[in-house]
Amino acid sequence: MQIIKLSNANINDWLEFFDARAFKDHPEWKTCYCTYYFQPKPEEYKNIHSRKRNYAVWLIEKSIMQGYLAYEDNKVIGWCNSNNKSAFPRLLTIDDIDEESIKSIVCFIVDKEYRSKGVATSLLQEILKDAKEEGFKIVEAYPNKNAKNEFGNYHGAYGMYIKNGFIEETNANRIIVRKYL
Repeated sequence: MQIIKLSNANINDWLEFFDARAFKDHPEWKTCYCTYYFQPKPEEYKNIHSRKRNYAVWLIEKSIMQGYLAYEDNKVIGWCNSNNKSAFPRLLTIDDIDEESIKSIVCFIVDKEYRSKGVATSLLQEILKDAKEEGFKIVEAYPNKNAKNEFGNYHGAYGMYIKNGFIEETNANRIIVRKYL
């Protein structure tokens, strides 16, 4: 498996993954294109559901949407949406730590055929390595501690974070896990 940062050079691989395989077994999420945490949308993308794909492309081209792709045999098998916390306007702030020092992880998607094979963990470990090299002080994620199925773990499985050295910090509304680098 190879982990590569999302860029304009591999945007077509990302789109092919979302268009064809990401949600084969969960078709009602097929049109998400991982855009939720970037809202509010610019005016030209509001209220037009079919434009989420175009909005995602715009976010990637502007380097607003960042993250990592997992490849196996030259095809994308997994994705993790991760960027500076300030890039995600819909995230909660639990304290007065400068958001510029926090790398946030908001979503994991792994092709059904590759789930439970370490793909998400490999993506997470690459994020941790790069975050440290990039000077971030904290990597933060928002798992559902009580998820009852793999779809409830789209933020990443709580146990995966704990096994990789994250600690739980809770606010009134949500569990947040952090790893201090």
